[in-house]
Formats: sequence, C-alpha cells, structure tokens
Amino acid sequence: MNRETVRLLLIGSTVVAAGLSIWFGVPLLQSWSTPRLERVWVVSSRLGDDIASAAPKEALAGAPVTLYAVVETTLRRRRRFFGPIDRMRLGEEGAEVVDIEPWSGWWNVLEVLWFKVEPVYGFDNETLEADFDPARIRYGETFMLAWGFRDQHAADTTPTGDDFPRVDVGTMRFKAQAVVRDGRDRVLDEAISPGAAGVHATTIAEQPHRVTVRAGDLALGFVQGYAGLPYVPVSDGLPAAEHPATRFIGGTILDFWIATQRALGAELPFFGWEELAKRGTVVVEEMFLADDGIYYYFDDPLRPVTFDEVQPGDLLSIEDHVGVLYQDRGPGGGGDGVLNTWDRLLGGYFEPLRDMPVGEAFLSGITVYRLAAPVVSGEAAGR
Repeated sequence: MNRETVRLLLIGSTVVAAGLSIWFGVPLLQSWSTPRLERVWVVSSRLGDDIASAAPKEALAGAPVTLYAVVETTLRRRRRFFGPIDRMRLGEEGAEVVDIEPWSGWWNVLEVLWFKVEPVYGFDNETLEADFDPARIRYGETFMLAWGFRDQHAADTTPTGDDFPRVDVGTMRFKAQAVVRDGRDRVLDEAISPGAAGVHATTIAEQPHRVTVRAGDLALGFVQGYAGLPYVPVSDGLPAAEHPATRFIGGTILDFWIATQRALGAELPFFGWEELAKRGTVVVEEMFLADDGIYYYFDDPLRPVTFDEVQPGDLLSIEDHVGVLYQDRGPGGGGDGVLNTWDRLLGGYFEPLRDMPVGEAFLSGITVYRLAAPVVSGEAAGR
C-alpha cells in the first residue's frame, strides 16, 4: 500500500467519523440540553388582562379568553418555566408571579395536547341519597385532536357530551399534556397538568383550569355560567363553601340560582325545595297550562297569569322540579305580557341547565315563588 492510498484512507475515515459524530452526536446533544419536564400549568387571560393566571376565569359571552400551556422544568438545577407568554400568576391575586421564557429551537420539539375536563353524565345521584358525597360526581377527559399541538388556544367551553346543550355560555375545565419528541418522532419526555382526578381538589395548583362564561352581569345572565355542569341533588347540610354549586362541580337548578344570588351579594344559605315557601314569597299559589297555551290561576281558571304578577327571576316549582322564569315571549316571538307556553325558562329536571320553553317543563300544579335577594352587577359584587 503506497503513501497516496494511506492518505486517502485516512481522509475517508476522518470524513466518516465526522459524519457519524454529527449523525449521532447532535441528537444526543439536543436531548442532553433539553430541559426535563416537571409539570404543565394551564393558565388563561381575558382580553385586557395584564397577566395570565392559573386562577379560574369568569368572562362574559363574546369576550375572548385564551388558554396557555406553560411547562415547569428543571434546567441546571433551577426551576424554570417555558411557554408562549412572558409572565404568569400561579393562583389568585397575590399569588407568586413567575417569568416565562420561550422554548429554544435548539432543543427537541415540544408539543402540547389539549383536553376538555367535563362531567361524564348530565345528572348524578338519581336515587336521591340523603348522604350523597359530592366527591362521587364523575368527570372525564376528552382529547381535543382538532385543536392541534400548539401551546395556546381559545377557551372553547362548548360541551362535547350529548347530555349537555351546545351553548356559548357555561363552565368548562381544561388539561394540557406536554410531550418532547426527538427528530425520529420518539417521545423522550412528557408532563401533564391536573385533569379529571383533580376536579375535587381544594387548591388551584391541584385542579384543572376552569373557565366560566356568563351571558351577563345580572342574575339571569350570571346563572347561565352554570351550564355544562351536571344536575346533582345533594344534602342541604353542606357548608356553603363546600357545596358543589359553589365550586362549579354540580347541583340542582335551585342550587345554581342560590349560588348566583350569593355571588351577587345575598346572604342566602343553600336550601332544598321544601323550604321555598319559608325562604321566598308565594307569587302564584297554583296555576296550570290550558289548551290555549296560557297559564291560568287554579282557583280562578278564567284569569290568566300575567307579567304584572310574575317577573323574570321568579321560581316555578312542582315540588323538587324548579325552574327560573327567564323571558316573556308570545307566539310570534315578542313578549305579550301573558305567562304562556312560549315564554322562556332556565331549567332542567335531572338534566343540565338549559334555556327552554316554559310549556316543555311545567304543565299543572305549579307554584311561583320569589326570593327576596338583591340583584346587583358583577362589579358591585366585587368580581
């Protein structure tokens, strides 16, 4: 073997060695330098917010809310956060604020999978157990494949289950899963935010992120933020702070109305339908729906019930079946001042809260109550 051949072999082996170093060394270097994922924080901000936070968000319909997935990591033995925003608050007002850095393009690819955390069923405790534990209310996770794999998304609160009405108001919780992949699409690391198992947790850090969208600041708009929650009768003996309606986990229509009044400043305990006569004022002792589609007084069947007597916000009740009178409607759509089958109700009996015609829910033996509670704006209530 002459010197020229040896020289060519040395050059060739050097090139091969360099190529192999690049082929195997760069991916290894990327993997070594990529931070180790510890957990994911789902935070959100409303239009106009100065900082995103992990605290539950409440917004009015039409006001955009954006979700962000921020990964908490260990990098060079330091706790660091990476995501699409500059800062976030790890809870309510006054909680720790942390700086967030962009994910480096040199590291392995970071992808985010989004999930809606929502009730499994539209109702629970159908056997009316007096000692039913709200922790038994079941929640599940729905993978939102159509959302893609970006680290931010609009907070869509529309339920995915058939038991729930498709409306642009209500409550939804969200979970995110972060996945690190290498150039060969292998999953090297992953982390998650709290999901269905955290719905009943007591701290924000352990709970899936909640967004509630309301139709308005006053009571009839405020209560619609409870859409998307299951109908669940529970014991009246629960402390108000632990009631599932207070925690946006479930309840009856009466529970949601009481929770609304409490949020708007009323000093009103949670109570069952049996106490309606004690807690409220009887507006109509008994009425029925006639063949002409109009409600009449039971003790004066020629006298129609009008909106001179009843008003939106009154409670219609047949024992434990309670609904909230919502809007005056006539056969042609506009209000006519008479309580009839076309008027609108916020109700549901062993089904989630929904906007429905009064005539679909209440036919006869109906009592109308009015709770003496203030109806104030969300700003006045300190929201």
